[in-house]
Amino acid sequence: MRTTTSAAAGLVALGLLLTACGDGGGDTGAEGGPDTVRIGYIPGPAPAMNLLLADERDYFAEQDIEVELTPFQTGISLSNALTGGSIDVGVMGAVVANFPARGQGKLFLLNNLEADIQQIWAAPDSGVESVADLAGTQVATTTGSAAHLLLHVALEAEGVPADEVEIVNLDMPAVANTFVTGGVPAAALWAPFDAQVEEQLSGAKLIATSADYEDAAIAGGWVANNDFYADHRDTLARLAEVWLRSNEDLTTDRDAAVAEACPRLEEFMTAEDCAEIYGKTQTYSNDEWTALYEDGTALGWVGRMEQVFVDIGALPEFVEPDRFFDTSVYADAVAS
Repeated sequence: MRTTTSAAAGLVALGLLLTACGDGGGDTGAEGGPDTVRIGYIPGPAPAMNLLLADERDYFAEQDIEVELTPFQTGISLSNALTGGSIDVGVMGAVVANFPARGQGKLFLLNNLEADIQQIWAAPDSGVESVADLAGTQVATTTGSAAHLLLHVALEAEGVPADEVEIVNLDMPAVANTFVTGGVPAAALWAPFDAQVEEQLSGAKLIATSADYEDAAIAGGWVANNDFYADHRDTLARLAEVWLRSNEDLTTDRDAAVAEACPRLEEFMTAEDCAEIYGKTQTYSNDEWTALYEDGTALGWVGRMEQVFVDIGALPEFVEPDRFFDTSVYADAVAS
């Protein structure tokens, strides 16, 4: 794919700045006190719901863990902070299949599938009615993101050569603004930016979501930095036990759980938008997750995401997912 001038370079610079702030790892707890875990997260419902619900219901405290939560704008900046050591654990989206594959952290939990969160839209009067019609057009998106991942998979599935689409690489707010103001005929974006499209561009057509393509399975999860993974395996197991409790709540009484956790994101979106976006995810019960880990499905999802990152040039080479995704942390938590 041909890429125009990027407005997203500043995100990398932000990430490098955060990397410089690393101080070497979390507090393991003194004289029997609680372990302190510094957790960075993307403040969206799909990656953060399990985390915020667990904190709201004091599940970390029940495992003798004290958490320090810090929101990050992008998975790139969060991953750089994780690598630099200023964050012990990062809760993020599809980049769980990117930076850990480079040896920068260990993935140990998945949250859900972002089934309808990633979307491809076409402008009215653009002549684009389907993904197949994108050949020869410009598509605005954020390169290397989950939205770009969906676009790549959709083009491949519909037989559109990648080099016949010109990617206009912008940060996601600019993607939405450029699309609704007529700057490009199509955009690959993620919720809640779809709300802006629906409100400001009458007649815009939703032509695809991640749920339309099996190979576009987009999963976010929890990544530990390498030092924390090596030194605090017991803490990771307890974090997984916390996750199991919050996930049980989300799958047995979803409405109540979401209503309690969504106000934690009010700085970034309304509770109503939060609930609507989380409704676009595909969630699984703890028993279902156990089967998905055991039969290799979870590893397969991560591998497919990683392969797309390789295909679009965001990763230099493919690494077998079991080298950076430790599924035994989840298994140990279930067993205990």
